[in-house]
Order: sequence, then C-alpha cells, then structure tokens
Amino acid sequence: MSDPVITRIELDGFKTFQGFSLDLSPLQVIVGPNGVGKSNLFKALQLLGRLAESKVGETFHEMRDDVGELFSVRQDGGSADRMRVAVEILVDQKVRDDWGASCELRFPRMRYELEIVRHSDAQGQEGLSVEHESLTPIPRLRDRWTKSNKLKTGGPWIPAMTGGRSSPFISTQKSRQKTFLVLHQDGNSGRRDVDAGRAERTVLSGARNTEFPHAFAAAEEMRGWRFLHVDPEILRQPSPVTAPGKLVDGGGNLPNVLARMKSADSKVLAKVSRDLANHLPGGIRIEVDENRAAGQMVIRAEAEDGRRLSSRALSDGTLRALVLVTLRHDPEHGGLLCFENPENSVHPSRLKGLTQILQDLTTDFSSSDEEGAHLRQVICNTHSPVFISHPDILSHVLFAHLAPNADPNGKTQLDPVTRMVPVIPDPLQPALPIPEDVQSYTLSEVLSYLQSANLDTARSQLGARLARDPGSSVSKGEAENAD
Repeated sequence: MSDPVITRIELDGFKTFQGFSLDLSPLQVIVGPNGVGKSNLFKALQLLGRLAESKVGETFHEMRDDVGELFSVRQDGGSADRMRVAVEILVDQKVRDDWGASCELRFPRMRYELEIVRHSDAQGQEGLSVEHESLTPIPRLRDRWTKSNKLKTGGPWIPAMTGGRSSPFISTQKSRQKTFLVLHQDGNSGRRDVDAGRAERTVLSGARNTEFPHAFAAAEEMRGWRFLHVDPEILRQPSPVTAPGKLVDGGGNLPNVLARMKSADSKVLAKVSRDLANHLPGGIRIEVDENRAAGQMVIRAEAEDGRRLSSRALSDGTLRALVLVTLRHDPEHGGLLCFENPENSVHPSRLKGLTQILQDLTTDFSSSDEEGAHLRQVICNTHSPVFISHPDILSHVLFAHLAPNADPNGKTQLDPVTRMVPVIPDPLQPALPIPEDVQSYTLSEVLSYLQSANLDTARSQLGARLARDPGSSVSKGEAENAD
C-alpha cells in the first residue's frame, strides 16, 4: 500500500455541491458555521473511498443519509438523478499488494473521475449505476499543482522518465447499444471490459493487485482515507486484542495502535509521553497493557505523583491530545486524514502546540528531510474563530459558506450551494499570495461573520463591504452571492 495526497476535488450533484472545484494543500483548515457544507465535503470523500471498496448500491445505503439526500436538490424540489466526483492525486512511487508483489509507478500524478446515475427499472425499483469512470495520468506540462509546489522531475516525488502516456488506465467507451467500463493494462494492450449496465461496482474497486499497478495504487489510496471525529467515550474503552492496530473513526483501537508501535520500538511510548507532556499541564506517562483474561488491550497512565490511572479517568482534552501525538509518532501513519474539530477541548494557550502537530502530520514538499517518508495530508473542519486566528494556521484556512445558486433563466431562486474561498490576513498584516482570479475574505470579516448572532445580517454586511471599498478582495460576484 502507498499513501496519497489529494491535490484537487470537483463535485457536482452531491448534496450542496454544484459546479464545485477546490485545489488542496497538504494541510487545509476549513472554517464556517454549521450547515454550510464542511462535513459534506468529508462525506463526499468518504463516499468515494467506499466506492473503491464496495458495491455501489451497498455503499450508498451504508451512508447515514438516505440515498436521495446524497444527491443535490433540483429546481422542482426533487433530487438530482446524477452526481459527478473527480479527484487529482499524488501517490507514492512504490506500491505493494497483499500477496507481496511490488512495483514502481511511472505516473504518480493521476486524475480519477466518476459519475453515478439514479434510474428506475420496469417495475419502478430505483437503482444506481456507473455511467462514466476514468483514471488518467496528468500530463506534466499541464500539471499546475506540481509546478506551484516546485516538484522537479527526477526528484523524490516525481520520477524521471522519457516520453509520456496519453492513454488512460480506466476509460468509458460507448457503442450504440451499450456502455463499457475498461480497465487497461499499464504496459501493453491487455484490458478488461465490463458492461456498465450490469456492473454492481466501480472498475477501480476491482483493482486488487499490481497486475494493474496504477489503478491498484489509486484504489488503495482511496480505500485508506481516514475520517476521524474523536469521541472521548470511545477512547476510554479497551480494545479487543484481535482488533487491528489501526485507528478508526471515533478513536477506536487506540490501545492496539500503541501496542503495535511499542512492539516495533520499545522506547516509543516514552516519546509519546514526553510529547503529551508538552501539550498538557502536569505530566503523565502512557503505557499499554494486555488483559489476557478479558482478551483486551488497555491504556494505562501514571501521574507525576505516582497515581496509576486507567483511560477511563483521563480527561477529554488528554485523550484528544493522545490521539494526535500517537499519530505524530506512528511510523505507519500516512495518506489522508480528515479531522473534525481538532481544537475541541484544547485550551487557547495550547493552540500553538496543536498547530505544530497538525503541521508535522503533513508532508512538507520543500524539505529534504521528507524524502522517502510517507505522504501525509490533513484536512480539518472547524467553527472556531480562535483556532483560525492563530498565525501559523491562517495561511491554510478556507472559508466555507452558502452562496445563492443562480437560475440560468433568471426566473427561479434555487437552493444555495457550497463555496470555499481563501482567508487572507487583514490589510495591516503581511499579504499572502492570492491569485487574482480567486475570491477571498479577510480574517476580520470571517471572524465577524462567525461571531455574529444573526448570520443573515452578517451576510448582508459582507455583501455591502464591496460598495464601501471598491478595492476589497471580494469580487463583485462574490458580494452578490453574500446577500
């Protein structure tokens, strides 16, 4: 398995997303009030990751929302009948499958597109099917993300090569009667064709070994995306000895993760304990034990005064900090981590430490120390004005809000759609480089919006700002959308 970084996501027809596109950095913090689509972005990524593993129908029904609620609302009040998702990714150059076979990729930059449609059969039963699927290499001459991050061909992230590839790894081919989804061999003319009308899963989900290395690498990345909404009550529970040593949503399996790390490095728990002490008042030493009679792994803590505590006695803030420092020291942690409200239970005086951990959990492409390490990415969502105001976080912040969805005919007011734009320092602070064609808000404007008791009034104030200050960073169209 290898680890990916998502560099771009596009959504259309998924919940509040229509015509949405967003370029992503290794560390991204999305701020906004409840109900504007922050969590919906995570749901879209979660859906795509599950579709790389399971059948289409099962995946949609396993999501917490009803199937119809995952599709955008139409003008007539019903749900859309199709959704489109696209991601651009950077993967590690080396991949290894479950049978021990490994290979090196020539094209670690890839773009995956998927379009799902709803339909009814002759008996009126609703179904879902894949109408379009593709996986293609991103041409280096047109790779804006690689250029903006100054990644050189022949470096640790982009391999040296002669020639290029224009043919896809997965494609959709249509005839008069049928649509076929095609999985192509990387180095020769071999292929597997699937009748889209009969397929119950994506082609990508069928890539299980290095026979199709690029498709396998992309699928493994999506299957490995993690979504973490830390629940202290889950963290307080022991884990079965047989549970995998991998953190799951809520923080489950943390004792097994620590046990695995300790097995590989007998000193790692001492490092975790020291790190934890840097972020919390009063030092504690973390240990993990096996309760053989109960068949459980249990986290133990020893306070400075010698008291021995179980995980049930630890505070919410201590447990959340323990998750973060564990990930920081876990040599197997890599890939994408979507983290809900990382600042919860963290005192404002400790935000600098939290910020440093989040930065350590992401790949710094400008550092030679990162060469050969796992690719790591963190996307957080938050509604905390204090967290986004921290100077080390501001350059990573996007402001999520709902903008009116204009009817092309100008006759009907459609449901609002999610938009995300950069947050920049106030004018007296050093300016961040924001492309001219990208809309943005200043930190003061976003803080005023988040702290307002009346969001409708706050929207009006944002929209009126352009009239007062024609040189502001919000474009005219954005100001109209804020009303």
